[in-house]
Amino acid sequence: MKLFNKVVGTSIPRADAHEKVTGTALYIDDLRFPRTLKMKVLRAGVPHAIINSIEISKAIDMPGVHKVFTGKSLNLDKNHLFGTCIFDQAPLAIDKVRHAGEIVAVVIAETEKQALAAIKNIDVDFKELPFILDPIEAVGKEAPLIHEQNGKYHHVPTFVPEPQTNIFYKYHLKKGDYEHVFQDAEITVEDNFEYPLMNHAAIEPHGAIAQWDHTGELHLWSSSQAPFVLREVLADYFKIKQMIKIHIHIPYLGGGFGGKSDYTIEPLVALAAQLVPGYHVKFVLTRKEVFIGSVLGRGMKGHMKLGAKKDGTLVGIEATQYFSDGAYGDTGCNVVLAAGHNCVGPYFFPKCNLKSFGVYTNSAPVGAFRGYGHPEGQFMIERLLEKLALKLGMEYDDLRMKNFLRPADTNSLGQIINEHNGDIRKCFTQTITKLNEIPLPPEDESFFYGRAAVGLIKSPVQTANASSNVFLKFNEDLTVNISTGGVELGQGSLTVLAQIAAQTLHIPVSNIRINYEINTQLTPYEWQTVASMTTMRVGNAIISACEKSITQFKQNAALVWDYALNDIVYDGTKVSYQDRFLDLKELVLGYQYSDGHTVGNPILTTGSSVVRNVTFPDLETGQYQPYEWTFGSQGVDLKINKKTGEITILHFVTALDAGKVINPALARGQVTGGVMQGIGQALKEKIVYDESGNMTTTNLRRYAIPRLSDMPEKFSCIFIETPQPDGPFGARPIAEHPALGPPSVILNAIQRVTGISFTSIPVTKERMLNALKAGEK
Repeated sequence: MKLFNKVVGTSIPRADAHEKVTGTALYIDDLRFPRTLKMKVLRAGVPHAIINSIEISKAIDMPGVHKVFTGKSLNLDKNHLFGTCIFDQAPLAIDKVRHAGEIVAVVIAETEKQALAAIKNIDVDFKELPFILDPIEAVGKEAPLIHEQNGKYHHVPTFVPEPQTNIFYKYHLKKGDYEHVFQDAEITVEDNFEYPLMNHAAIEPHGAIAQWDHTGELHLWSSSQAPFVLREVLADYFKIKQMIKIHIHIPYLGGGFGGKSDYTIEPLVALAAQLVPGYHVKFVLTRKEVFIGSVLGRGMKGHMKLGAKKDGTLVGIEATQYFSDGAYGDTGCNVVLAAGHNCVGPYFFPKCNLKSFGVYTNSAPVGAFRGYGHPEGQFMIERLLEKLALKLGMEYDDLRMKNFLRPADTNSLGQIINEHNGDIRKCFTQTITKLNEIPLPPEDESFFYGRAAVGLIKSPVQTANASSNVFLKFNEDLTVNISTGGVELGQGSLTVLAQIAAQTLHIPVSNIRINYEINTQLTPYEWQTVASMTTMRVGNAIISACEKSITQFKQNAALVWDYALNDIVYDGTKVSYQDRFLDLKELVLGYQYSDGHTVGNPILTTGSSVVRNVTFPDLETGQYQPYEWTFGSQGVDLKINKKTGEITILHFVTALDAGKVINPALARGQVTGGVMQGIGQALKEKIVYDESGNMTTTNLRRYAIPRLSDMPEKFSCIFIETPQPDGPFGARPIAEHPALGPPSVILNAIQRVTGISFTSIPVTKERMLNALKAGEK
């Protein structure tokens, strides 16, 4: 077979580059519709309180106002809750507020200015209650109860709450003799750790536009990573029995990082639009509202203990993680699950006793964030391995190499590791080799210089029946349209998926068009654009559709020639048999004879990719079968200014076993972005609440994210390619993985040169300087 071109493995330009650099790409706030009203909201401003009354009469009479409503004015009650795992949230507060950013009243008006003026004329009377933000304090017996109905909410069987507590989910993973984890240990180390609440800080804020048409059907445009989950949530909440009556539209997204994979404002905007049928209702959050009123990420306090032999062999691990999941628990459930079994990192332990708790607190709700429960636990184990190596008098790198998972080992879930899962030792070795290419300067009068390397591992966290599906059609000129429910949120999926299709069909990538705008009426089902699975799952669906289209071309030719299908060869421009051939253009709509009659069919196919052998957690042992794993390693060279405490990243290395890199430039971009997010979390980022329970870090001045000046002086990106047997051309997920290691590897490098052992982040320059001064004293 003639191979027309080879595009997999090459760095072709982004398919959406021109639209985005010229400003013609359409995002949620760019959309304009006739008869559009603007929506604004009043937020509680107190973290925990009973609503005594809300006076809205003045606001109703304000100019331009169409509707003002509260939970009580709509007679909402416990039957008006939504969710996917735990149904514990209403679109807005009804009789109680559980965090300071919670919405208590809504105004729909002709303009934003009119809506904001009306908001100022709403009076709320609260009976304030004790509040709590710390997850460990929240599980105490004296803690104020945030949800009196905890345990009574509808929930899926695998997420079991503890009634009359603030624990909405407990995950307990047991491996081996978990009750005697340290029986064979000759040495143990332990410590407490904290990973604070953080914000995704996507460049585009959350937004939604909703309309109920004259037939009672719901149309909703949203900046969401999960249109079909959103459709399911809305169908359930509004009791819409036929999903054909819900139209979810997704334009381009300006970043998400998991913060737009969970529903946030959409149920409320749809509820508001229901009150003004025929109108479009538009609501786009301000930057402050993104912080206080959407979803946050991370927020873990934990304890870990490791046991080992004197030769460094790990024998057991115990860990307990408490997640501050905010006012509502549904979006945090699966993060708690993922954190529980991934806190062992890429290391072999014969015995595991691992507990993680999802805890109600009086912060904004917490949901998915790049890494999804993996950074928190792996921060703990990589920091604790440093402590163990010191206690053993063993080289840090040797301790890790000795205990990395090997083929035939079992991980914390009891899964057997295979050769095709990837080569963690090769990743780690190449990380160290790359760091050692440039000698680390010795300590001088002004600076400490540190170096460290860590391992990492990640599994996709997804529902047991997650699937990706595509529609493919050949046009008359042999160009190809492919429709997928995968959302383009900046990761480059439009480009990578086109490369996969072009390679499979043996046609130029310029002939492939992957849709970017999603409409659930027209677009095939996609579970969610999460878990770093777009390339793998959608890519496999595209390969399936492409292979079917090749078969259809052959079938059309077989009808003309009366030859067996297997004897016909396809090469991207024609099909042939021995010395006979037909151009694909002659077959793309079926073959038409000179007298006009036609045989065969137009080339139109579908493709699907469903995860296989994924199971729910066992309620007794916590063990279950997730999907495949990606191994990697990260290393850092840094310097610490002795006078200011400023930490400068000199060289950052990431090595990932990617299976097969489809587009090296885009893959490097993913790594660079993920590393910078991780560096920000290590050195800068933390959500802060004041003593009144209100967030103070509500803009990008007070909540410090990395800037260009914080970029490492040198980036190194290494891809190992151990093919994934069921991945498209051998590819496996890599998108979230670069964000996992920076906090632990940076703190390890700090400790190695200063002796200061930080167990929480961020290590700001002020905190570093204070620690250095304390050490001098």
